[in-house]
Amino acid sequence: MAQLLKKSELQYNQPLFTKLDSLLQSFLKQHNIDGCRLGNLQNGSLLIEIPNATWMVRLQFMRNDLLSLLRQASPGLLKINIKVNPRLSITKNIPKKNKNRVKKRASKMPSDVADSFLAMADDAEPALKKALQSLAQFSKK
Repeated sequence: MAQLLKKSELQYNQPLFTKLDSLLQSFLKQHNIDGCRLGNLQNGSLLIEIPNATWMVRLQFMRNDLLSLLRQASPGLLKINIKVNPRLSITKNIPKKNKNRVKKRASKMPSDVADSFLAMADDAEPALKKALQSLAQFSKK
């Protein structure tokens, strides 16, 4: 019996919950906050879940404005609780980097630059000398 009562209560509040959610999303969109959702509406208290603490602090400052807006749809709304839910930030699709990038080849360097590399290679240690000579050879290809 308790399950049936609970189910009918959820169905009764569903239109209100949907209305509050649409008001919340439009309010958050105006303030460039995304990834939030309504968590629960119980005994005049509305729970808003937010993906990170930074946005939670921003929303705390706007709490009174948001409460006034949401009370237009539900006059019985007494308070808003805000809770960080890190799972909300995980569910966003993160675009994968393209592994098959086209490698850009450098254009040939002027011959005077190549000659400068060869001149520096004369006084350099062996590893640097090899690298400078390799760079100079690239300009002659």
